[in-house]
Amino acid sequence: DLRQFGYCLDNLIPGRSLIEHAGRGAFATRDLEQDSIIAPVPLLSLSKSSLEILKQRQDGTVEKATQLLLNYCYGHANSSTLLFPYSNGLNMVNHHSKKVNVKLRWREGSELIAHSLNAKYMLEMVALRHISKGEEIYLDYGLEWEEAWKTHVDNWRPDPSDVKHYAHKMNTDARFSIIRTLEEQKTDPYPESIFTSCYYKLSPNAIDKLKISKQSVGTYDSGMIAPKNLRPCIVIQRHGIPSSSSREEKETHNSMIYTVHILNRPTLDTAQRIPRGHRHFVNVPRNAILFSEKTYTSDQHLVNAFRKEIGLGDAFPMQWIDQ
Repeated sequence: DLRQFGYCLDNLIPGRSLIEHAGRGAFATRDLEQDSIIAPVPLLSLSKSSLEILKQRQDGTVEKATQLLLNYCYGHANSSTLLFPYSNGLNMVNHHSKKVNVKLRWREGSELIAHSLNAKYMLEMVALRHISKGEEIYLDYGLEWEEAWKTHVDNWRPDPSDVKHYAHKMNTDARFSIIRTLEEQKTDPYPESIFTSCYYKLSPNAIDKLKISKQSVGTYDSGMIAPKNLRPCIVIQRHGIPSSSSREEKETHNSMIYTVHILNRPTLDTAQRIPRGHRHFVNVPRNAILFSEKTYTSDQHLVNAFRKEIGLGDAFPMQWIDQ
């Protein structure tokens, strides 16, 4: 029965956090009364050791590191058990010990379940006071987490062996206004962590061509410039714009157009995926090409990036503390 056992899943909405440099946060979509359940918190049980990985630095050395997922798990410093919450919006809730307005509690009976990686646990996020619509939601991650963060901020220094290249800086740097072709990159490559992406969407006509040929040419449209249409591409050739083109066209295209080989990205809809073994080319303007960072190469994946589980305090079951 939904009235008895159901939870509301739309009390939270993501947005830019009011905490400086925190990125995104979770905000109330409606007025929430004190002691009301803001969100269910279903949990997956993990072991800390399962998040350990080996990372190779740019100088070739290998170091032990921990996956970013640890920052989103609940746990205890003296336990090898982690609990990952996977309900809507929960991972956007930021820490604030002074403005905390929610707490976590066990759903009745859940804390008594014997520990198992297959067990189904459930917490509930509850309002500590009245929360107004649009207010940011804050959880107290615990004193241990707060001290770990302060120590990290005070002591962090750039690692000289991790030379970082930022795609967003390259995208605004005049030195990279002309994109190198695949052939040019053989002698003058971009940083290993960087690749080129293009705004492009397969048209119905292009999809039909994919069905009858192993190679096809598509048509670019300026309306394709949207985040959902960004996908990897390889620059094959660079051409100058004909002298007959208008000044506006030349400025828009940066006086160059590029023949690119369009590739797939993992989250594309099936209808937008280019079949394996097929080569699809299209001529695009310079403003349709961006530099992007390869997976696991952004700052949050640096070897010395912050890693710490969220504390559950007294709510963490004592029977899960390692002996």
